[in-house]
Formats: sequence, C-alpha cells, structure tokens
Amino acid sequence: MALRRVRGSKSYSADDSGLRELGSNPKVAAAALEAGKRLAGNAEAVGRGTYEAKPAIVTVGWKNELRAGAVVREVDPDFRDARDSILLRVMASMKAVRGD
Repeated sequence: MALRRVRGSKSYSADDSGLRELGSNPKVAAAALEAGKRLAGNAEAVGRGTYEAKPAIVTVGWKNELRAGAVVREVDPDFRDARDSILLRVMASMKAVRGD
C-alpha cells in the first residue's frame, strides 16, 4: 500500500493503488453501464431520437489510467434533440438530492 500525502490536506493520505483497483472492478463497470442505460432510457422517453449505452474504458486518475466506464450516444439522431440538449437536460434532472 503506497500512501502519499495530498497537498493542502493535514491528515489525508491517498492510496492510488486502491483507487486503481476500485476503478477496474467489474462491479464498478456494471454500475457505470447501468447508470448509462438509465440515462439513455430517460433521454429516449423525453426526446425523439434513439439512445444507447455501451461499456467503455475511460482515462482518469492522477496518471491518466484506464478504468471502467460507460458511454451514452444517440444512435438515431433527431435535430430537435440536439437543439434541446436532451442528454444534458436528462442528466441534470437525474442528479440525486440528499437531505442528510
């Protein structure tokens, strides 16, 4: 376990190997794909185009490492969806608001 100090923090130490392991976990990949499918389904219900979610490898982290993720795209585009920014509106409406 290689802990490193985080600049600007008095007591927090980061474990990059733990984040790398978490980001490449199949359960995280499944959760990202499920969130993408939900976003695509909601966008399709609101918009006029056809949307899909696919698993993807994304570049993130301090060292630009490859980790699990998902991508949502419009398969059958409709100009009105682009004009109305359907994906952005749906994504904003799906933000969870916590009261605690």
